[in-house]
Amino acid sequence: MTYSEKINFLSVTLRSFEVADFSLDILQGISLGDLLDISLEKDKVVSFRAAWVFETIVLKDSRLLEGLLPQFFGNIRMQKNWSCLRSYSKILMYLTADKNNVYPLSQDIEEELIEYAFQWMIDPKCPVAVLVNCLDILNNLSKKHSWIKEELLAQIHYFQQMKPSPALLSRTNRILKKATG
Repeated sequence: MTYSEKINFLSVTLRSFEVADFSLDILQGISLGDLLDISLEKDKVVSFRAAWVFETIVLKDSRLLEGLLPQFFGNIRMQKNWSCLRSYSKILMYLTADKNNVYPLSQDIEEELIEYAFQWMIDPKCPVAVLVNCLDILNNLSKKHSWIKEELLAQIHYFQQMKPSPALLSRTNRILKKATG
């Protein structure tokens, strides 16, 4: 499959599938690595679809991340599309969660993720979906990096004073309950 055929699949053919059908079987020769590459495209719709399909497939079967994490972490450093970062941050929530006992993260990667999560979260353009995922990522990492908790709680209190959306209020309340409970 040529690169333009892959783009066409994500632009047109993908619409004929339900999200529940997203799997390696529907990709018609597009690899998960291809999806990561395409998620860096300038066309925001195509890049979003690539990231979204990647996220959906690997969160259904996290074993598929095997061998893709170096490329995924490399993409994080370059990704500027908030829609893609929503999908990326959902994967990061999994990778930083206690339930991930397959892919241990190095100290360097964790420090980088902490930096990105805080940067994204305080960016005024950060959409709520990415922001709430960052809260969870930082909360997950605060178990190993105790200094995060104080910064995270301060940020949560700030968000709660700013007339938060229902999604943000719900997530901040859940994290506060865990932190103080």
